[in-house]
Amino acid sequence: MKNPTYPYRLLVGFAALLISSSCFAQVDQLRLKNSDEEAVFFEDSLLLHQSDPQINELQQSYAESLAQGDTLEAITALNSLSRLYTNRVNYAKSYDGYWQAMLLAELVGAEKSKASSYNGLAILYSLYERKDEALKYYSLALDIHKRLINAGTLDSLSLRESYFPLAVHYKYEGQFALANEYLDSCELIKTTNLGNSLLTQAERAHIQVLEGDFHSARQLFDNLDEGMKKQNPEFLIIFYNYIADMHFLSGELSASENSYRQAIAAAFEYQSHLNYIPDIYEKLASVLSKSGKAVEANHYLKLANDINRSLYSSRSPNNRYLLEIKDEFRLQQQRNKEAAQAQELKNLQQENEISQLQKTLLVIGIGFIISIGFFFFKYWRSKHKAEKRQIENLRKLEIEKAQEIVQIKNQELTGSTLKIIAKDELLNEVKENLRTLESKPNPNDIKKLIRAIDFNKDQSWLDFEKRFLALNENFYEKIRTLHPNLKPYDLKICALIKLDFSGKEIARLLGISPESANTSRYRLRKKLELKTEDNLAEYIQRI
Repeated sequence: MKNPTYPYRLLVGFAALLISSSCFAQVDQLRLKNSDEEAVFFEDSLLLHQSDPQINELQQSYAESLAQGDTLEAITALNSLSRLYTNRVNYAKSYDGYWQAMLLAELVGAEKSKASSYNGLAILYSLYERKDEALKYYSLALDIHKRLINAGTLDSLSLRESYFPLAVHYKYEGQFALANEYLDSCELIKTTNLGNSLLTQAERAHIQVLEGDFHSARQLFDNLDEGMKKQNPEFLIIFYNYIADMHFLSGELSASENSYRQAIAAAFEYQSHLNYIPDIYEKLASVLSKSGKAVEANHYLKLANDINRSLYSSRSPNNRYLLEIKDEFRLQQQRNKEAAQAQELKNLQQENEISQLQKTLLVIGIGFIISIGFFFFKYWRSKHKAEKRQIENLRKLEIEKAQEIVQIKNQELTGSTLKIIAKDELLNEVKENLRTLESKPNPNDIKKLIRAIDFNKDQSWLDFEKRFLALNENFYEKIRTLHPNLKPYDLKICALIKLDFSGKEIARLLGISPESANTSRYRLRKKLELKTEDNLAEYIQRI
């Protein structure tokens, strides 16, 4: 039943669960030289998971990221590639990849990526049963996670990636209290991933099995059974393996045999965690031996040995110190890489200084251009304002000059009008005198004279209108548009009011009495529809 490599194989399985979405997929080292049908089926299941395109894709991503100068993405690709190598039992490439990723992360200060590399290295050291080294790197990863969380740059869920493998590690060290403390820490971190929570509880149940508390473990396994089938079917091999351990240690050989067979069936059904198969075969052989089934027990023991030779040949006693030898090689590699990376870092620093200088010059240049643009804009704006003020002043002068001209013309027109009035008064007087002479001889000549005087009066008004309209263009058209009902006589009154003639002056000019002039103004107000409070002269002046 006991296998010295069994606990750490389980440790690696659970630790890899939280670091990668798939665990120990296949092996590409030796084909099993065994005609046993079940052994061949196991080998075919391993080869089914071969996925070279995944490796090629990650290698390409790593190369492209380095070429583009994206070191963080390159480290992520390298860690993923190393996990894939671990899953395929290519531990040498995995080990080199993790160290290379860790060194790059050290250079750029990528702490989270470095923690991922530490966890990967811890898994490899666990595979080779270097417990102290594994614990060292698990602890380093945990310290980084705590520091990043305290700094507010990482979510607390990341702590589960460190707590869970540490719990498994201490479980197989027999330190069950410490293992339970780490599981408690996992459960205190709330997660929406029900599958992770189920695995944590399954691990706690297995600790109860190892402590001999079969009753509590059985209850917990029963509670987890349906959830594991729904949430984590690919981990049923581990779950049934734990249940089988419980039955075996409690002396229930038949139930233990059935559970081990369930674990084997689950592994082949879901093509998952096939690396557990050799250990389960060994334990099944032990159960069968105790049950008196020696032939079948010998069959499974031989099958386990054949698979172990193929799958774990690098972990045989003859090769146990591979990693120690590898460490010397790694240290030399590290020294060489550090020298090359130091030179590369120096070159990068020089390039960075040149880039910073270029940026500084660019900023200064842009600032200089902006300053020139600002002063030019300010000068142009001031000039534009000055020109605008000058144009406004010229316009005001032109308006004032025009108003002065209009005022002078109106004064001239007023003077001319007064002359016309005087002339008309004289003519009216002459006309009246002639009428008194109408009874005297030659009356026709007198009538002819009267008609000439009337014609002269009309002609004088026409001259007035010409001068008026020359100074007040479109006056008649504007007032007719506003008041179409105005007659020519009304327009005359409007024109005289426009020139600010009083009622008496209008009466003298039109040859009517002042009362008639006032009546004409009143009628004009009605036609213009003015209210009592409206001023007639002001209204006409605005037109």
